[in-house]
Amino acid sequence: MVVSYGITMYDPRHSFKAAAGEALTMGESVYISTDGEVYAVDNGKSTICHGWVLEDAAENDYVTVVIYCRMRLDTTQTIGALVYTGAVSGGSPPSTTLAAAGVVVGFAIAADMVLLHTTFPPPAAG
Repeated sequence: MVVSYGITMYDPRHSFKAAAGEALTMGESVYISTDGEVYAVDNGKSTICHGWVLEDAAENDYVTVVIYCRMRLDTTQTIGALVYTGAVSGGSPPSTTLAAAGVVVGFAIAADMVLLHTTFPPPAAG
């Protein structure tokens, strides 16, 4: 399992707030659904990513979702390699270790840091 140590840089102009449709963990890849709530990108829905949650959130909490950031991870990254959201049960922060699963959302800039940006338009509709 990949764990985020935190988002070390983001621009508030590249973020939005929405209600969490489920419990979410800091750094987790998320998408906003047609009900207007944010859910984890996981093994049930891994074809879309609208951003990453800035902090832990319980279901129905309002959470900040960033769409461009640098994130520090506990798992060793392959510098220069593409970063994927993955298709992990329960969700996950993105990582180079999740290669070929989910959506490409950036690349590793250090052994413990990734540079992330959502694509426009997203790969699939929510």
